[in-house]
Amino acid sequence: MTAQPVLKTDLMQTRKVKPCLVSSELNRELTRELDKELSKELKKSTQSKFSKAAARYNTHANVQKHAASDLFSLIKPGINKNKLCVDLGAGPLVNTHTLQSMFASVIAMDLSINMLQSSNLTAPKICADMDNLPLQANSVDVIYSNFAVQWSANFPALMQSLYNILKLGGQAYISTVVEGSLNEIKTAFAALDSNSHINTFNSEQYINQSVQNAGFTINSAQKRIYTDEYTIPLKAIASIKAIGATTQNHTNTRQGLLTKSALQKVCSAYPLINNKACVSYHVVLLSLQKSD
Repeated sequence: MTAQPVLKTDLMQTRKVKPCLVSSELNRELTRELDKELSKELKKSTQSKFSKAAARYNTHANVQKHAASDLFSLIKPGINKNKLCVDLGAGPLVNTHTLQSMFASVIAMDLSINMLQSSNLTAPKICADMDNLPLQANSVDVIYSNFAVQWSANFPALMQSLYNILKLGGQAYISTVVEGSLNEIKTAFAALDSNSHINTFNSEQYINQSVQNAGFTINSAQKRIYTDEYTIPLKAIASIKAIGATTQNHTNTRQGLLTKSALQKVCSAYPLINNKACVSYHVVLLSLQKSD
């Protein structure tokens, strides 16, 4: 019996065909195209910054490691040896290594080729955009994704795509950053101007609703707050750059580098807890199933 292919084979043959539009539809089409172009630019920025952060990612991704451990605890042991798992947003393959001890085969997938190449781990590696996954429908048993899906340009569409890719009965284990994260940095920059200096994240309610709308059964949905502590505000601010997470997924951003005086003003306004500069991440951990 021939195994079902996992990768799509007709990607290069796909082409856009624009329909003829009446004037009432033209504005909507132009708006959609503008949104696409903005999304492309943000995606390029995300790819570039994560690629630059590849070499130092493991040293600084402390919160990500804690979330990964909690996400692993949701996976039931001993029943996965014959299954295919995709590590979506695999980064430098730290979690891929652990997943290989759980599943028969693990594919590491990431938007950044530098992240994938930074690891010597032997595993199938695919450089691809999560918003345009090159995977066949009903071809994967398990999807594992830690601290990645918040970078999707269209979260509901991504959830629908993951649902389609999974086999019947397939599982998805996902952690995603949600609203409320990086509030300390947001507070500090508010002393400088009214522009946004951090990413905006989806609400927990929006995440859960999108997952359910895609067709998933939610076996578990847990909210956690992970916190990193630094001796000075400057190190706290630098920490999000060290993991590539400074891409701002909106257009209301301040342009240009901060002057020395501006940076000093931001650091002075940084809220301290017990003389520590904290960076907090609000994270939802999901255990999902494709039931029908």
